[in-house]
Amino acid sequence: MRKNFTPVNPSAEDSPLGVRKSALPRKIAAVIFALIAFGLGYFFYYLTLDDGLRSLLWFKNEIQSEYYDRISVDEFWQAAIDGVENILDDYSCFYSAAEYDEVVNADRGIKVGTGLSFFSDSNKIYKVAIGSPAFYARSGLGESIEEGMYVTGVGAAAGEYTDTFDISALEKALGRFETGDTVYLRLSKDSANGTQDCVEAALETAQYTESFVLYATAEDTYAVIYSNGTGTWERIGEGMEELNGQTAYIRLTQFYGNAVAEFSKAAEQYRADGMTVLLFDLRNNGGGSMNVLSGLASYLMKGAESGDVVAYTEGRHGRDSYKISGAHYDRYFSGSKIYVAANRNSASASEALMGAMISSGTVGYEDIYLVTTDASDDAVARTYGKGIMQTTFYNFLTGEAVKLTTARVYWPDGTTCIHGRGIRSDEGAHKIYSPSNAEYGDPALSEILADIDS
Repeated sequence: MRKNFTPVNPSAEDSPLGVRKSALPRKIAAVIFALIAFGLGYFFYYLTLDDGLRSLLWFKNEIQSEYYDRISVDEFWQAAIDGVENILDDYSCFYSAAEYDEVVNADRGIKVGTGLSFFSDSNKIYKVAIGSPAFYARSGLGESIEEGMYVTGVGAAAGEYTDTFDISALEKALGRFETGDTVYLRLSKDSANGTQDCVEAALETAQYTESFVLYATAEDTYAVIYSNGTGTWERIGEGMEELNGQTAYIRLTQFYGNAVAEFSKAAEQYRADGMTVLLFDLRNNGGGSMNVLSGLASYLMKGAESGDVVAYTEGRHGRDSYKISGAHYDRYFSGSKIYVAANRNSASASEALMGAMISSGTVGYEDIYLVTTDASDDAVARTYGKGIMQTTFYNFLTGEAVKLTTARVYWPDGTTCIHGRGIRSDEGAHKIYSPSNAEYGDPALSEILADIDS
């Protein structure tokens, strides 16, 4: 601590040099003492570290002092973190403070970009986020960007495209654009490398709030549309011609954001429309929040009461349960027949919700349609098979976080865990073939609806 206005010894007023001479040894001694104390403190702290961390610190120091090329401190620690991640499962990871901020926003439905989602090995679109720039984009002929299309070219001007025939080229091309930039897309309806007879559309990358629930009847399609943080339930288009007059369709794309409130709006619309049959679509829904799962289950568990268990989790610290805080099934779906559509990309919370619906009697296996890309007669259609839960731990000092797999997830019966197995057609569910999990025009959905109507 720095001190000012220290009183001067009167006997030394006429001899300022003498003051300096007498004070200097004391100052030097104080500095030496402080250095010794610091060194001893660090030494004893060092001894408290486990052997592995001491070895890592020694390794770091040797690299910084002796390695012929410069490795920064940040590069070293990032490499160490990457190494630890390699011994964890695919669902566990470390987040920097900036990465965690993005995750938190994405979980709230707040995202930045085009709003297009692609399969990991393809330039094919599997989701156009409702409310995103891509959702509103139109070609010069008024055509919209739709799931199942391939993005075969990306450019900064109309007609000037970089070919994006695979996911690597596509990610590189889109990565050049920043928020506010206009992106021109060339889209093919039938080929990953198509350049002829394509749809061309422009959109501006931007921040948007995604809506995760879509509701449709034969006449109308609805969703919650967000503006300045406020969502309104709006008619967003014509209905689905494959639906009959008593059948409604609800699609849930992820268990994030305001999905529970959005589903509540869809349930209200279902009731107001007087529908009696519901197809609940969970295809390509990889899961999300367990809290959102619990909220949605309160609408979809037949005969359930507030406080009933949706799922059990069991990890190193014992067994826990997730419960519904309300029971809304009878208000909206009493007397209705409900069906579920899913595929190999339906995972985690999607599978847990299906398990809760099966356990409560909302649906049976015979009411589930599983889409498979395997055309062989003996193929077994199934969901992904992710029956484990991740928990994110936040570091308040640094803003960083770590997501770790912490528990297995069990259905309300307390014993069924579908991890590594999934929900399967050989257990009684219907099997529907599709060349991919996002075909343009969605022929798999048409086949499911035709079977429901038969």
